[in-house]
Amino acid sequence: MSVEPITKPYRVASGQGLADVWWKTGRMTVKAGGAETGQAFAQIEVDGPRGDATPRHIHHNEDETFYVLEGDVTVFVGDERIDLRRGDYCFAPRGIVHASIVRSERARFLTTLSPAGLEELFVACGVPVSDDQPPTDAVMPPIDEMVRLFAGYGCDIVGPPPTLDEICRAQVGCSAR
Repeated sequence: MSVEPITKPYRVASGQGLADVWWKTGRMTVKAGGAETGQAFAQIEVDGPRGDATPRHIHHNEDETFYVLEGDVTVFVGDERIDLRRGDYCFAPRGIVHASIVRSERARFLTTLSPAGLEELFVACGVPVSDDQPPTDAVMPPIDEMVRLFAGYGCDIVGPPPTLDEICRAQVGCSAR
């Protein structure tokens, strides 16, 4: 894969994106995609409610980062649990199982995938945002279809998402509700 140099800046206004879709129980807004970065990276703003989580998965092509803008997010990378708050950053290298879950009532964070490409799958499978009300049901294909689709992008789904109960078992006074 060759990376084309970027020669023109662009701006995406607050609350806007190159693509904006409902995915799982939250919203994904693409701020930068492969077409804009010469395939170097993609950046997505995720806005998810408490309990919004990714399945445990392995990227074979991309490194992934998480930068929390608002709220609390836990990222599991390999055997490590990394609790993030506003302003915290986490790097999840390719080839290592990882997953994330929103711990606060709502969280907003930037995730960066390098190189780009996987953002196309979220846009293709998500439901375009037309207003601020998310769909009543989670937006994602059945798990067997999701496994097949992600494998086509070099990403293996290897386990279920983490749960709030799982996180709370390790904390005194925590409520998963």
